[in-house]
Amino acid sequence: MAITLQKRGDKHQINLSKEQKVQLKVEVNLNWNSGETKSTGLFGKLFGGGAAAAAPDLDLGCMYELNDGSKGVIQPLGNNFGSLTKPPFIFLDKDDRTGGAADGENMAIVRPDTIKRVMVFALIYAGAKDFRTVNGRMHFKMSNGEEIKLELNNPGENQIFCAAALIQFTEAGVVMTKEERYFNGHSAADNHYGFGFKWTAGSK
Repeated sequence: MAITLQKRGDKHQINLSKEQKVQLKVEVNLNWNSGETKSTGLFGKLFGGGAAAAAPDLDLGCMYELNDGSKGVIQPLGNNFGSLTKPPFIFLDKDDRTGGAADGENMAIVRPDTIKRVMVFALIYAGAKDFRTVNGRMHFKMSNGEEIKLELNNPGENQIFCAAALIQFTEAGVVMTKEERYFNGHSAADNHYGFGFKWTAGSK
């Protein structure tokens, strides 16, 4: 049975031995409503319907810090999909641009013994002005059988970036915290979490 983190600051801790932490795999899923509705404005009524509204394009990603001090970003922007066979041992499977994929977007984290922290985020790249209409939700599955769910259900107006969860890998195991903090972009979120990246505009 999955655990649901309801509000910001809710935590779930998984105690693991050193050997268990090496073998642990964390799978992260982002899903959202495709929002395929037709226009019902004046011209839609006159001509029997309108063009379908553009489907929201959400991106799953993360900012990470490894135990050796190196840091980076995994996200579709810039084609930074990562790797499971070399650092950072984080991999994003695809860029679902319409919300039409039944399984959304998925990210896997392995070798958590090498990782200090991962801030998992969702970004609205196009198709919606904020998270109020997309019904964003995340599902975390651990290879030890534990599952954690959280919904992005307290969105800010005109804020396209949601720092959804913070995963910290400690000597005792894994601590996951629901963040659900909304920002106007990567840089503002980075200022809050202190990764210290230099940001430039990007496109897909």
